[in-house]
Amino acid sequence: MRLILSTLALLLAHVAVSIAYVPYYGNPAPDAGVVAKIRINRRGGSVYNPESVADLARFNAVLQSSLERYSRTKRELQGNRVVRRTLPLPDKLAPIGEDGSWYADVELGNPGQKVQFDIDMTSSDFWVESTTSVHGTRFEASNSQSYFSEHKFVFRDCIGSLDSLVLGDKKFNIEFAHCSPPRASIRTLNPSGGIMGLAHSSLSQTSLPHFFEDAKEKGKLAEGMFAIEFNKDDTDSSAVLSFGGVARHHDDPLYAPVKTFGFWQILFKSLMVDGNTVLDNIQGVIDVTSPFVLAPPEDVRMFYNAISGAQPLANGFWSYPCFEDPKIHIEHAGWLFPFKDSSLGKVKESSGYCIGPLVEADLAGLWVIGEPFLKGVISIFDFDQKRVGIRSA
Repeated sequence: MRLILSTLALLLAHVAVSIAYVPYYGNPAPDAGVVAKIRINRRGGSVYNPESVADLARFNAVLQSSLERYSRTKRELQGNRVVRRTLPLPDKLAPIGEDGSWYADVELGNPGQKVQFDIDMTSSDFWVESTTSVHGTRFEASNSQSYFSEHKFVFRDCIGSLDSLVLGDKKFNIEFAHCSPPRASIRTLNPSGGIMGLAHSSLSQTSLPHFFEDAKEKGKLAEGMFAIEFNKDDTDSSAVLSFGGVARHHDDPLYAPVKTFGFWQILFKSLMVDGNTVLDNIQGVIDVTSPFVLAPPEDVRMFYNAISGAQPLANGFWSYPCFEDPKIHIEHAGWLFPFKDSSLGKVKESSGYCIGPLVEADLAGLWVIGEPFLKGVISIFDFDQKRVGIRSA
């Protein structure tokens, strides 16, 4: 009898939640097949400015954070294709609120509570951590009338949850991991907030549905894709992230297939400096969160050898005479796209040397194509057709 009553109670709870959510997923849905767009910002402002003296201490801190994110994965053979998997993590899914990270202000729950979600292109989970710290943006599940959970753990100290999420002016139902570290844990000193994982589902640490697959299946997104476009103002460290399509009209993008599932990894045919091909067949991961272009040390050395007067600095960074002003292009789908920024800033106030956009990083042959290139283009990430589109912004 207890088992029957318990099962009945659970079914009633599901029904109640379904009714509560009719305004969001209900069927005459004028919002069905939408394109939702939100503004994202770089925490702490732009990491670099081509016209200013570089903050090398900050460069090093942000670089280490990027390397740690990529070190959390491994390659596996699945059938006839290579995929990326996330290595088992001991106690948390990813750091929140780090300097230099990109984030979006979104509303979670009903009434909406502002939560800052960090953008992560090396994971695929949506999750929220509520700590006792005064830092960050804390989500209180008890204050949301639409919050629901079966209290099943999907990760350490994280339960599978369901609530409404507002992206721009569009509402979605979303399943996410809600994490509440115990008071005795050092994690309670970390800031509260969320992570918005934009990678393929193979990089999930939980058993929850992938946001894009779920939203597309339920008809809430026009297409299973997202796009990122930086603000054209170099002093504005913001961009537009659109879900379900492209925020505004552009010429048709040029697409390349994803080579290894997990990251958004595609093949670039060549990299050119001042019209001369320096490197061929680059396996590049597109990552808007990286303020640098990371590349294998031997490739970086070949690149800077093509720039007269270039010399290494510490921690994988290089400098070159500012007056050289190299013109850097990368070939994608038969077209040459220029780097928006060939300089990350000056080495010193009185120095005639600038810091180059390529940084040495040993990532098993992978490149990470970051902001110096992506600021000049719109990038489109297509889950449905497993491809990446690029077009001049």
